[in-house]
Amino acid sequence: MGSLTPERFLQNLNPFSNDPFNLIWGISLYSVFFLCLIMLFQQRKPQMAVQLFLVGAMLLAIVDKVATGNLPGALFRNNELITLFLRVGVFSLPLLAVAITKTEKSRIWGILAVGIGMVYVLLRGVLEMGWFSSVETPGRR
Repeated sequence: MGSLTPERFLQNLNPFSNDPFNLIWGISLYSVFFLCLIMLFQQRKPQMAVQLFLVGAMLLAIVDKVATGNLPGALFRNNELITLFLRVGVFSLPLLAVAITKTEKSRIWGILAVGIGMVYVLLRGVLEMGWFSSVETPGRR
């Protein structure tokens, strides 16, 4: 487990970098963050569970952005189980918030956050975590 300095933290918050995949991951995570923020502000009556789920999803998106990766100094590597839990929380917490909210107008923002988060987790799992890298395709050797 690496150490995260304040300079590295601020550098990791930047969604833009030279690597095109980091650009896609950054835009995806910030999209989930801001869609959850919009859904949070759309709530008419304060519901503690909805607020906790949305703030938790926003926190997990930021932690995934700044503390994961295969670079030196990353707190969590891409192939660790804790990283999978972080990434699953990015789409499952907004899903729970959408399911229990009573404000109809805010659901669309949560559904968009769930969709982007699910695509993010699946793509990152396949491309970087190597979910299907050990599976052999029949007929190809």
